[in-house]
Amino acid sequence: MERFAIGEDAGHRVGDAGCPACASEFPEPCRCGGLMHAATGEEEDLDGNAMVSTRCDKCGRSDEDLAEAV
Repeated sequence: MERFAIGEDAGHRVGDAGCPACASEFPEPCRCGGLMHAATGEEEDLDGNAMVSTRCDKCGRSDEDLAEAV
């Protein structure tokens, strides 16, 4: 199975709806038809929650990229 990275987390698996490298509740469907994977970083937001980076295994965009495209 093909793998790809989100930041330094290189264990994400393309097309795997049960990707073990993903943050909780991911991957989720992307509007392009791929899967949006997520990795938890070391940084925290103002509430002390871990920052999550996302990337689709098909189009390569993040949740933020897709939100800006609307």
